Amino acid sequence: MARIIDLKKKTTSEQADSNHPVPAPAQEKSPSASHLSWSGVFEHRQPNTRLIFIVSMILFTVAASTVVFQKNIITAIFFALLGGVLLLNSKKKPADETFNISSLGIRAGEKTYKFSEIKSFWIEYDPALGIKELSLQLKKWHEPYLKIVLAEENPVQLRLFLLDFIAEVEHQDTIVEVVSRKLGL
Repeated sequence: MARIIDLKKKTTSEQADSNHPVPAPAQEKSPSASHLSWSGVFEHRQPNTRLIFIVSMILFTVAASTVVFQKNIITAIFFALLGGVLLLNSKKKPADETFNISSLGIRAGEKTYKFSEIKSFWIEYDPALGIKELSLQLKKWHEPYLKIVLAEENPVQLRLFLLDFIAEVEHQDTIVEVVSRKLGL
């Protein structure tokens, strides 16, 4: 080895001899490689109206029977409110948001999550069930997980981008998430 080129040092083509050309400096990353952005909704919703109606009616029936048989108004109000909230929540239309992931953090709508606030991520992708979402485990006790629908975003490209900043750990769905997915909420 007659000559070793140190790629960390910047050299000009005048310093290199003709037998050992100096490689061109690395080009800047394109804007698409330095951040990812897309528009969509936070949650994919296809409410199962029939099932939601049946569950709400069961909750209203439990509320009525609690008043009649146990004379417990507080519990009855609780079950009636559960049924009402379930019905109202099924009618709510999700708003379109803009999502942006860069080296500074993840911006979802108006809220920004720095990578220091995020423990881990997991991309759940199941074409058979129509699931394509990014799950972020946050360090906040009152907001442990954030789920973002990926829409048409490439999950492989997103995963490779996030691996530079956050650990990838599989997130298990909670019972509430499984039930809400069955109800379409």
